[in-house]
Amino acid sequence: MTANSALVKDMLANAVHIGHKRQYWSAKMRDYIYGTQNHTHVFDLSKTATRLEAVKAALADLSAKGKSVLIVGTKLQARDLVREIATATNCYYIDSKWVPGLLTNFPTIKRRIATYNKIEKDLEDGALDTLTKKEKSQKLKELEKLRKAYEGIKDLKRTPDAVLVVDGYYELLALTEAKKLKLPTYALLGSTGDIDNTTDFVPCNVNSIKSLKFVLEYLKPALFRAKKENIFKTERMAPKAGSEEVSETEASEE
Repeated sequence: MTANSALVKDMLANAVHIGHKRQYWSAKMRDYIYGTQNHTHVFDLSKTATRLEAVKAALADLSAKGKSVLIVGTKLQARDLVREIATATNCYYIDSKWVPGLLTNFPTIKRRIATYNKIEKDLEDGALDTLTKKEKSQKLKELEKLRKAYEGIKDLKRTPDAVLVVDGYYELLALTEAKKLKLPTYALLGSTGDIDNTTDFVPCNVNSIKSLKFVLEYLKPALFRAKKENIFKTERMAPKAGSEEVSETEASEE
């Protein structure tokens, strides 16, 4: 059994091949659909395997260069998986709600992140205990709101180098903002997906936790970033060649 056929077999066992109902689909996904079964599109897993390996290689290359990847998965089936994978690989993540302008209006977002970090630090240091009961309650409500929006990016100092989304149809806003900034994007796409909205993609079942877990776990080794000291060492050893402006409008986390 070849490596590719083994991967196809594993994907089949994890329901990666199942698409959406045949009346809900994008014609742009036509080349990746094998046919229909029980009125549901079925992906050609040999093509899914090819795209999965290509995305994995691209992510591994980014990670080896120390580039940062933001993983986005806000649909219910993806949230826990995204948080788990991102935490394990030291990637940034959004698992609750995409705040409009998160990429295209990052200076404003950065200020909100700073506010979140300060309130959280005040809570840990006991500084909130000096406030009145009403003031502390208001701060805790604000903290909960900010945590929901920014917990996965609380250490993000600048826009990420690339974005990986779980279900490009569902996370269209994230892909649109990344595309505007010319950031490379990688998406898991169901049969309703639009391949023109992302740099590369994996055609797969985006509605099953079992399927998403398999695909994300397969990509997981490629998401570990090289340590900075190793990057600097590589740069020193390499031979030397040739001896938006953004708006300040406040984003909403509601």
